[in-house]
Amino acid sequence: MKSIYTIPKVVKYDDLSKSWFVYFRYNKVLFRFKYGINYIDNYKKREIEANLLRDALHQKLKEGWNPQIPDVITAQSNLTLIDALDFAIDKKKSSIGVKTLSGYNGTIKFVKDAVKTLDMSQLPIVDAKRVHIKLIMEKAKEQRKWTNNAYNKHLNHLKAIMSELIQWDIIETNPAHKINNMAVAESRANVPASDKDFQKIKIEMQNNHRNFWNFCSTIFYTGIRPEEILKITLGMIDLSNSKITLPAEITKTNKERIVPINQHLSEILHSMRFENLPEYFYLFGSFRQQGKGNVGAKLDFIPGSTKLKRDTATKRWERIVKKGLGIDMNLYAMKKHGANKMILAGVSIDALKDLFGHTSQVTTQIYITDLKEINRRNILENAPAL
Repeated sequence: MKSIYTIPKVVKYDDLSKSWFVYFRYNKVLFRFKYGINYIDNYKKREIEANLLRDALHQKLKEGWNPQIPDVITAQSNLTLIDALDFAIDKKKSSIGVKTLSGYNGTIKFVKDAVKTLDMSQLPIVDAKRVHIKLIMEKAKEQRKWTNNAYNKHLNHLKAIMSELIQWDIIETNPAHKINNMAVAESRANVPASDKDFQKIKIEMQNNHRNFWNFCSTIFYTGIRPEEILKITLGMIDLSNSKITLPAEITKTNKERIVPINQHLSEILHSMRFENLPEYFYLFGSFRQQGKGNVGAKLDFIPGSTKLKRDTATKRWERIVKKGLGIDMNLYAMKKHGANKMILAGVSIDALKDLFGHTSQVTTQIYITDLKEINRRNILENAPAL
């Protein structure tokens, strides 16, 4: 099929603080290009460069150029650090969620402000070094009055964004890589409750919030992220073979994951009696409809046709546990609680790594807060005689 494109045009403003760009449509898809023209402070000179860019893009289109395939040589020789970040987020947005994209866009905004303050607006991306990124992040921290935790969040965002540039051969190495996070004290809310407090949670949930307790127990037994559990449909569950198959599109790693169903979780799933329900029903859903509320059983966290939002679970936990019982423990700490109990029961770290879908033991060990106790018991029980 022959490609159809519109004639490139320049969008310009009398106010030079506004971004100029050249735009056109290619096979009905809108494309915008800047290539550094906005760092020219003189109106006439910027106009000349913008027109040259317009004409160059038009000529390339006439010669058969497909803008959906990046021109690597041009990109490497022209992109500034700021332009490269715009390029990266544009390429990355199709593979990340709305919430993540919003967070990444916020990071880019703060980084751009710091870049301009440091007079690095014309720094070519190919010349950006780790020292530049460190200076930029420190300036952003100062400007935004970030806590160490906020600094770490935005640094990790930036690392992920810039990794996209490697995928497109814009840069060979990530200049944000190996910049250390700042020290932060772990919130007690991310640590599992004591056994005594956990018993309080269990009794309250089993007596008064059974459906929600089934959901929380699934986190404990499988280590599946709450947002992924809420995407599980009945068709993904194979009770006869004791497994849940998470398709790549719902996992954080974008890889299919097989999760075993142990005997305890099997009892819970059988008690939900969903064998004769449609496969497209969500395991922990409801019958809500936008603008109508619940149109079926007036319950949540039951097999149903409507997917629940992640914050529905968070708010439910906070109401029951944090406010109701006065126990400062986050819902996601259920995963750590499960990891600790499994390790104490003799499950190996390698087995737990596979259960959680991690690629390394290092990641798995983050969830094991009782690792020192495990090692202590191992020494006491297995120390050899002289």
